[in-house]
Amino acid sequence: MIFQGAGKKRRAGTRSNVVQGKRLYSVPVWLNERTFAGGFDHAGGSYKLVFAPSRAATPGNELELMGRLTITDPRGRVSSRNSVRARLASIQGAIGDPPARRRVATGGTRGDTSTSQQKQQAAKESEKPAEPKTEDTRQPRELPVTESTGPTSFTGVMYFHLEPLVGGVLGVPADLSRVQLNLRLVPLDETARTMNELLIALVDALQLQPDANQAGSIIVELNQLFGS
Repeated sequence: MIFQGAGKKRRAGTRSNVVQGKRLYSVPVWLNERTFAGGFDHAGGSYKLVFAPSRAATPGNELELMGRLTITDPRGRVSSRNSVRARLASIQGAIGDPPARRRVATGGTRGDTSTSQQKQQAAKESEKPAEPKTEDTRQPRELPVTESTGPTSFTGVMYFHLEPLVGGVLGVPADLSRVQLNLRLVPLDETARTMNELLIALVDALQLQPDANQAGSIIVELNQLFGS
């Protein structure tokens, strides 16, 4: 009886150490072609992490990605898991030179998306004689230009919450029950730039200027990019 009790205590203790290990809170990642790539330090070692989205959806009007998560430990051992879900939790703005805005229509287009009618209207407006200026004594009430307002603001970071994961399965001796991916939108290659444009446009269509049709078109184009 004493031996059995001691054995149960050891097993319980071992399990407790695995489940209640030091928690990993967040991992910085960047766009690398079709993946989110980054890494983190834990227990004196450096780990590499890659999340490769394979499908995008908007359940409840919230962006959710599903894909393959791969972690390489300090010894070079690779552990992976498929069909990992990552849900967009929040965004952080940036200010400066924004990336090209992408207006998605059938087939998707880039650059100037003004219609011919809009261009003709703009030309007519430019031909009108200038109206005399009148002195405006009212105090300006415009919001200050910050990373959240103004024509130079755009989405700079996207924060994704991964579904609860088991550290031992992925070769990480840590609590991975609520890991956050901090995605910096700084593309370094053409594929990443395309994904960057689509993600920023999708945030606009879901949150900033809600447009269900636009969001649906962007989701289709994202999934085509993930599958190419």
